[in-house]
Amino acid sequence: MNWDSIAAGLAVAGVNGALALAAIRWGWGKGMQTFIIAFFGGMIARLIAVAVLSVVVLRWADIHAESYFVALVAAYLLFLAFEIFYVLKLQGRSKP
Repeated sequence: MNWDSIAAGLAVAGVNGALALAAIRWGWGKGMQTFIIAFFGGMIARLIAVAVLSVVVLRWADIHAESYFVALVAAYLLFLAFEIFYVLKLQGRSKP
């Protein structure tokens, strides 16, 4: 286990989570079609960005790959759950 590797995985997942929340906030009041395009289109772009960043980090930084991926996946799933709960909270707020 390498703390630098864990920090790198958490950082990549954190940037991904922040971009997801920005896409949700931007697309929420703009209609369902715009929201779906922003959220799912953004999801594809974010997955590609995570893959590219992971290749860059693993190729140019001296980090432990297993620690990086465990931290990345764990944080990614945690942020994904947060995104779901955030959308459910927004949905509950918008109902009369």
